[in-house]
Amino acid sequence: MDLTQLLSEHKESFKQKFIEALARKNSMTVDKARKDLKDFIDQFVDEKYVKISKVIERIYDIEKPVILNIRRDRMREDKCKICEGNEPNIHAIEKKYGSMIEIFEVIEDRPEGALYQIIFHEEAEEKKLPLTAVINKGELIKFWAGKTVDSAVYEQYIKKCLP
Repeated sequence: MDLTQLLSEHKESFKQKFIEALARKNSMTVDKARKDLKDFIDQFVDEKYVKISKVIERIYDIEKPVILNIRRDRMREDKCKICEGNEPNIHAIEKKYGSMIEIFEVIEDRPEGALYQIIFHEEAEEKKLPLTAVINKGELIKFWAGKTVDSAVYEQYIKKCLP
């Protein structure tokens, strides 16, 4: 799964839902809303996705395997026990592979945390943190949500990405 493709699909899905909501609110057909409000819709959707697009571009430009870690902020009082429990596994991988990989951390409640919804697109009442993933040159190799992942599991996917 390519991150840019996932972003494009998510953006299009959001745009469609937004058009439908605008049509209902303005007592219009979906086609009329799409046509008459096109500039407003395009601007709104583009602004909503600008930050996450930049994050995906940065990840895409990384030439080595990436371990993405979307987690709760460490400074919050309501700690995520699973996020904290998974941290040693990520550190073990970082220690073992050093400069051969890139650890890319995202805090879930910041704008770039929207990457969670782009990767984990199941309908869920709440986010299952952390979301960790192995990404290689923009390609989502494997991801996990809401659980600790043993460093040996990360390692088997990283090895597939290394020359």
